[in-house]
Amino acid sequence: MANFGIILKTRATLHPDGEPSDFVSEHAGIITCTNDETGEQTKVGKIAALRVHAALAQNAGESLFDVCDSHSGELHFLHTMLYECDCYHFRDYVTDRFDAMQSDLLVLDYVVLSPKWRKLKLGLLAVRKMVDLIGGGCGLAVSLIAPLRRDAAKLLGIPKGWLPRHESKEERRAAAVRLRGHYRRMGFSRLGRTPYYALPMNQVVPTAAELLGPEAT
Repeated sequence: MANFGIILKTRATLHPDGEPSDFVSEHAGIITCTNDETGEQTKVGKIAALRVHAALAQNAGESLFDVCDSHSGELHFLHTMLYECDCYHFRDYVTDRFDAMQSDLLVLDYVVLSPKWRKLKLGLLAVRKMVDLIGGGCGLAVSLIAPLRRDAAKLLGIPKGWLPRHESKEERRAAAVRLRGHYRRMGFSRLGRTPYYALPMNQVVPTAAELLGPEAT
């Protein structure tokens, strides 16, 4: 038998006069497997997320646009899509659809597993745990749900064999559909015509036991 867990590392600055992007905290997690008999612990996956601290930026008088724009192109895109211009709250359609009253945003970057541990729903459980641990006070969690490309292995610091090979666009598209189906079980729904999916943070998320149970037909 084995136990699975996540070891989290969070990075944030302590300098009072930093960059606007300092209002984005970065969270990296190692998914581990511990052998119950030997106590040996092995790394079986990785997960990463970002949190946009919109409320803290507002208190500090820092432009939320500058916070997102200075961090990355992805956050610039998400800010434009989700937040009111020159404000610290979500757009009306986001608030109405997802009841997103809190202003912070959780961005689930990626989750990747060793091939040996796939099809056990570990990835979905890891996402749920990340939401529990670092999503408190957020109005919304979002994720671009798509298979990672094989050329991302070096950037992520993982073996290339951890990333599945898709021989055609059709195979990659089918893999994306399967992933999105898993995320929908947790409560994610698509954001318009974009590849992003969103999870309202005020709703009750299925328990780990429910996620491990049989899928509804």
